[in-house]
Amino acid sequence: MAKANAVDILADIARGELAPIYCLHGTERFLVDRTVAAIRKAVLGSDTPSAAFDYDVFDLKEVTLAQVLAAARTLPMWSKHRLVVASGIDTVKTDQLEALVAYIPKPNPRGCLVLVGDKVDGRLRAFLALRKAGYLHDFPRLKDRDLQAWVAGEAKRRRLALEPAAAQALAEAAGPDLGRVVQALEQVALFANGPIKREHVEEMIPESRERGIFELTRAISMGEVGLSLRLLANMLRNREAPLKIQFMLLRQLRQIWRAKELLAASMPRQEIAAAVGIAPFFLDDVLVPAGRMSAAALERSFKYLYQADRSLKSSRIDSEVQMMRLVRRLATETAARRQ
Repeated sequence: MAKANAVDILADIARGELAPIYCLHGTERFLVDRTVAAIRKAVLGSDTPSAAFDYDVFDLKEVTLAQVLAAARTLPMWSKHRLVVASGIDTVKTDQLEALVAYIPKPNPRGCLVLVGDKVDGRLRAFLALRKAGYLHDFPRLKDRDLQAWVAGEAKRRRLALEPAAAQALAEAAGPDLGRVVQALEQVALFANGPIKREHVEEMIPESRERGIFELTRAISMGEVGLSLRLLANMLRNREAPLKIQFMLLRQLRQIWRAKELLAASMPRQEIAAAVGIAPFFLDDVLVPAGRMSAAALERSFKYLYQADRSLKSSRIDSEVQMMRLVRRLATETAARRQ
């Protein structure tokens, strides 16, 4: 049977357990590319000129599958194995795939054939045979709920100390693109120069600050006065300017209002995310308050925020005190209406 995930495949490769065929497909290109790189290193061992004699790369949009299989059957010249990598296996016509069906039971024992595609049709004979032999591996996009665990695992693989809150912040700020997540992890690790904390992520990855405003808005929409004030105090401690917090609250309330309208029109979730202008990962942070806050409550909140905007720009009262009063008022009114 096929391996459950990329970690299993990479573990086998690290132990020197190479399969004669790998068919890698799916939308998570970062994991596909990482697996191909690991196979290449395991088969060829180095980038020396001699290794090039035993390494072929093809695009199945330009050559036939028969040509690729002919290369896979060729014995290596300098290395223990010949590596043949061909992209576009999902574009090969059904009749041409029959040559692969014939190759699967008797692959070249000194060859390693890697076939890469976006999404193959698992009902076709060739892919059924690959799956039965344990050579077919799917790399779907990670679900949001799995991303934090993946970030923690990636940090462990790199021997980085990463606090759970920092893993969550990285997943929320940089996900779901794993390439971007890894790049962000590298940046934060260099900046932290030690155990990585949430504040390091918030300092280096601007998008992570969005999380703070999402949490604050959610707490206000639930009428949780104490939690709202604690979240605001944390943002102020992290040197977020009161006027900027007020602006972010106002912007998110606009997004919530728009999402509320689209929900009423029965628009699909993915289309709501695009229309509101947020990543799908953050959609629930807008939809939950949209479901809790009435149109009248949103109107009152806009009124208070616009009043706060004028006051923050003109009043002599400490701006942080003004923001605390504003958030307390918003959350207290929500709590009263819920009761």
